[in-house]
Amino acid sequence: MVRREQYERLERHLVADGRGRIEMTFAEVSTVIGAPLPRSAFDHSAWWGTDPKHTQAVWLDAGYQARPNLTAHRVAFLRTAGR
Repeated sequence: MVRREQYERLERHLVADGRGRIEMTFAEVSTVIGAPLPRSAFDHSAWWGTDPKHTQAVWLDAGYQARPNLTAHRVAFLRTAGR
């Protein structure tokens, strides 16, 4: 199980990058957090959702929304308005 601290590495990565659109493969996300993504990240787009109660939703704190492509195993992080 991936801990919140590991997902926070992704938050720091997104903030440091700062572009309006950041595209990553699921493998690249795994590299950043230092652990494999759970199976649900590959199977359910809701895993990439906007519920701040989800441990992994650190992209919200970084000012992004996630738009996954489950078939291609890719995700685009899009900066939210006001950031």
